[in-house]
Amino acid sequence: MMPVSPIAVLYHIFYEDTCETICKELTPLIHLAPDFYFNICHETPDSRGIAAFLKQYFPQATIIITSNKGKDIGGKLSLISLLLALNRPPEYLLLLHDKKSLQALKSARWKKDLLKIIEPKMAGNILARFNNTPSCGISATGAYVLKEPVADGCFSGKNGAKLELLCKKYQLCPPNPRFVAGTMFWARALPLLDFFRNHDPLAIRATLECGNVIDNFSGTTTHAWERLLSWIITSKGLSIYPV
Repeated sequence: MMPVSPIAVLYHIFYEDTCETICKELTPLIHLAPDFYFNICHETPDSRGIAAFLKQYFPQATIIITSNKGKDIGGKLSLISLLLALNRPPEYLLLLHDKKSLQALKSARWKKDLLKIIEPKMAGNILARFNNTPSCGISATGAYVLKEPVADGCFSGKNGAKLELLCKKYQLCPPNPRFVAGTMFWARALPLLDFFRNHDPLAIRATLECGNVIDNFSGTTTHAWERLLSWIITSKGLSIYPV
């Protein structure tokens, strides 16, 4: 059996024309010897060809293909379920996806900013921060660490009602409403893995919306979980450290 790396990269892929770019983007991480896990959307053209291409760059990678449910959040829940099933718990998780939002006019810049966290010097600084700062639970690009709106002690944004219900259901009490928009961040693995050992990630994934989910006009369960993935960690007394 291959030894478990202290770093697991969980990467969701939807767009068929991003594969070569993804391999180039992830190349700087290879010297850290992470375990790579990829989820490819079943609707992505030539998904099996993409899997074969990834194997050329990352021969030891584990790759799954799943339905388009919950966008990248659903993909990451599938990968967390896989990680638990394989019983290969890392010390750190790096959550990524092929960000190419057709709704966002500045999506290319958005992804470039989010991916600063995998640049070699930045990744080294982030890992040093985890090692030297016990309170660090998440590290992410600062511009995308946002605050969920709160009014009169309740979440008041478009996803507010869903967030109130989910936080109560899962007994999550984040000390502040900050979360990482875009869901690309480094995290201590233990809080997330402990949570999902007790709450089946595939059962949660089943509650997410199918297809191209947006929350421009009303809240969605998918976007609520975008916030909860941060709050699972901060509810354990850990903090988000922007970079």
